Amino acid sequence: MTARIAFSSMKSLECLSYALCHTGMVRDHNEDAVISLPEQGLWAVADGMGGHARGDYASQSVIASLLDMTLAHEVPVASQLNNIHRVLEQTNQRLISKAQEISEQTIIGSTVVVMLIDGNNLGIFWAGDSRAYQLRGGQLTQLTTDHTVANELIRAQGFNHEDARSAKDAEALTTAVGASVFTPERREDKTQPGDRFCLCSDGLNKVVPDWEIEAVLNRQQGPEPAAQQLLDLSLDRKATDNVSIIVVDYI
Repeated sequence: MTARIAFSSMKSLECLSYALCHTGMVRDHNEDAVISLPEQGLWAVADGMGGHARGDYASQSVIASLLDMTLAHEVPVASQLNNIHRVLEQTNQRLISKAQEISEQTIIGSTVVVMLIDGNNLGIFWAGDSRAYQLRGGQLTQLTTDHTVANELIRAQGFNHEDARSAKDAEALTTAVGASVFTPERREDKTQPGDRFCLCSDGLNKVVPDWEIEAVLNRQQGPEPAAQQLLDLSLDRKATDNVSIIVVDYI
């Protein structure tokens, strides 16, 4: 099996970023897809589900929808996030219709996490368990909350973390693009010079814990060596899933 890898490195007036998308060590195809457009202040990771071809189709449909979108800068980030929601809602309906052509039980879906930076304004939009992290002052913070059964039990029913993570289907997704329930979340914030961000599919955080992600992001100078070391750690641990990583430095 030959792993396929794609990467990009670009610099804008405000950001330097590097992206990696790798098949991993077990799977023979890649259901992940990424966007890294620092000149537009747009980054995204999509992790397809539904099996070979269907997962590919779902993640690529999500990314294509975002690439077709026109970002209107000098308007509030909230308006840009509204536009992302509208575009991905349309993609959601298309994926549902495509799945129903096959059978009522078929799912063609994808997680997504999108990050916007416009000046010092930050916007995050996500559905599923692909993540966005921020490193500020040496401390790593997860900006997203995984949309999983376990987290729903914690948030809605007051389960403690241990009981929630041992529950049936704890890691099952509660929403995604292409799912019957599309309930994405968003957040807005301000960036600060020196902030570092990391977007990833769960192929990274399944095998590299947050404390180790934090250590790598603190240790490595520049987004390329940081992203590459995180990928290397995943592959050293036999990366059973596809791995996508984007590291963005706000200058």
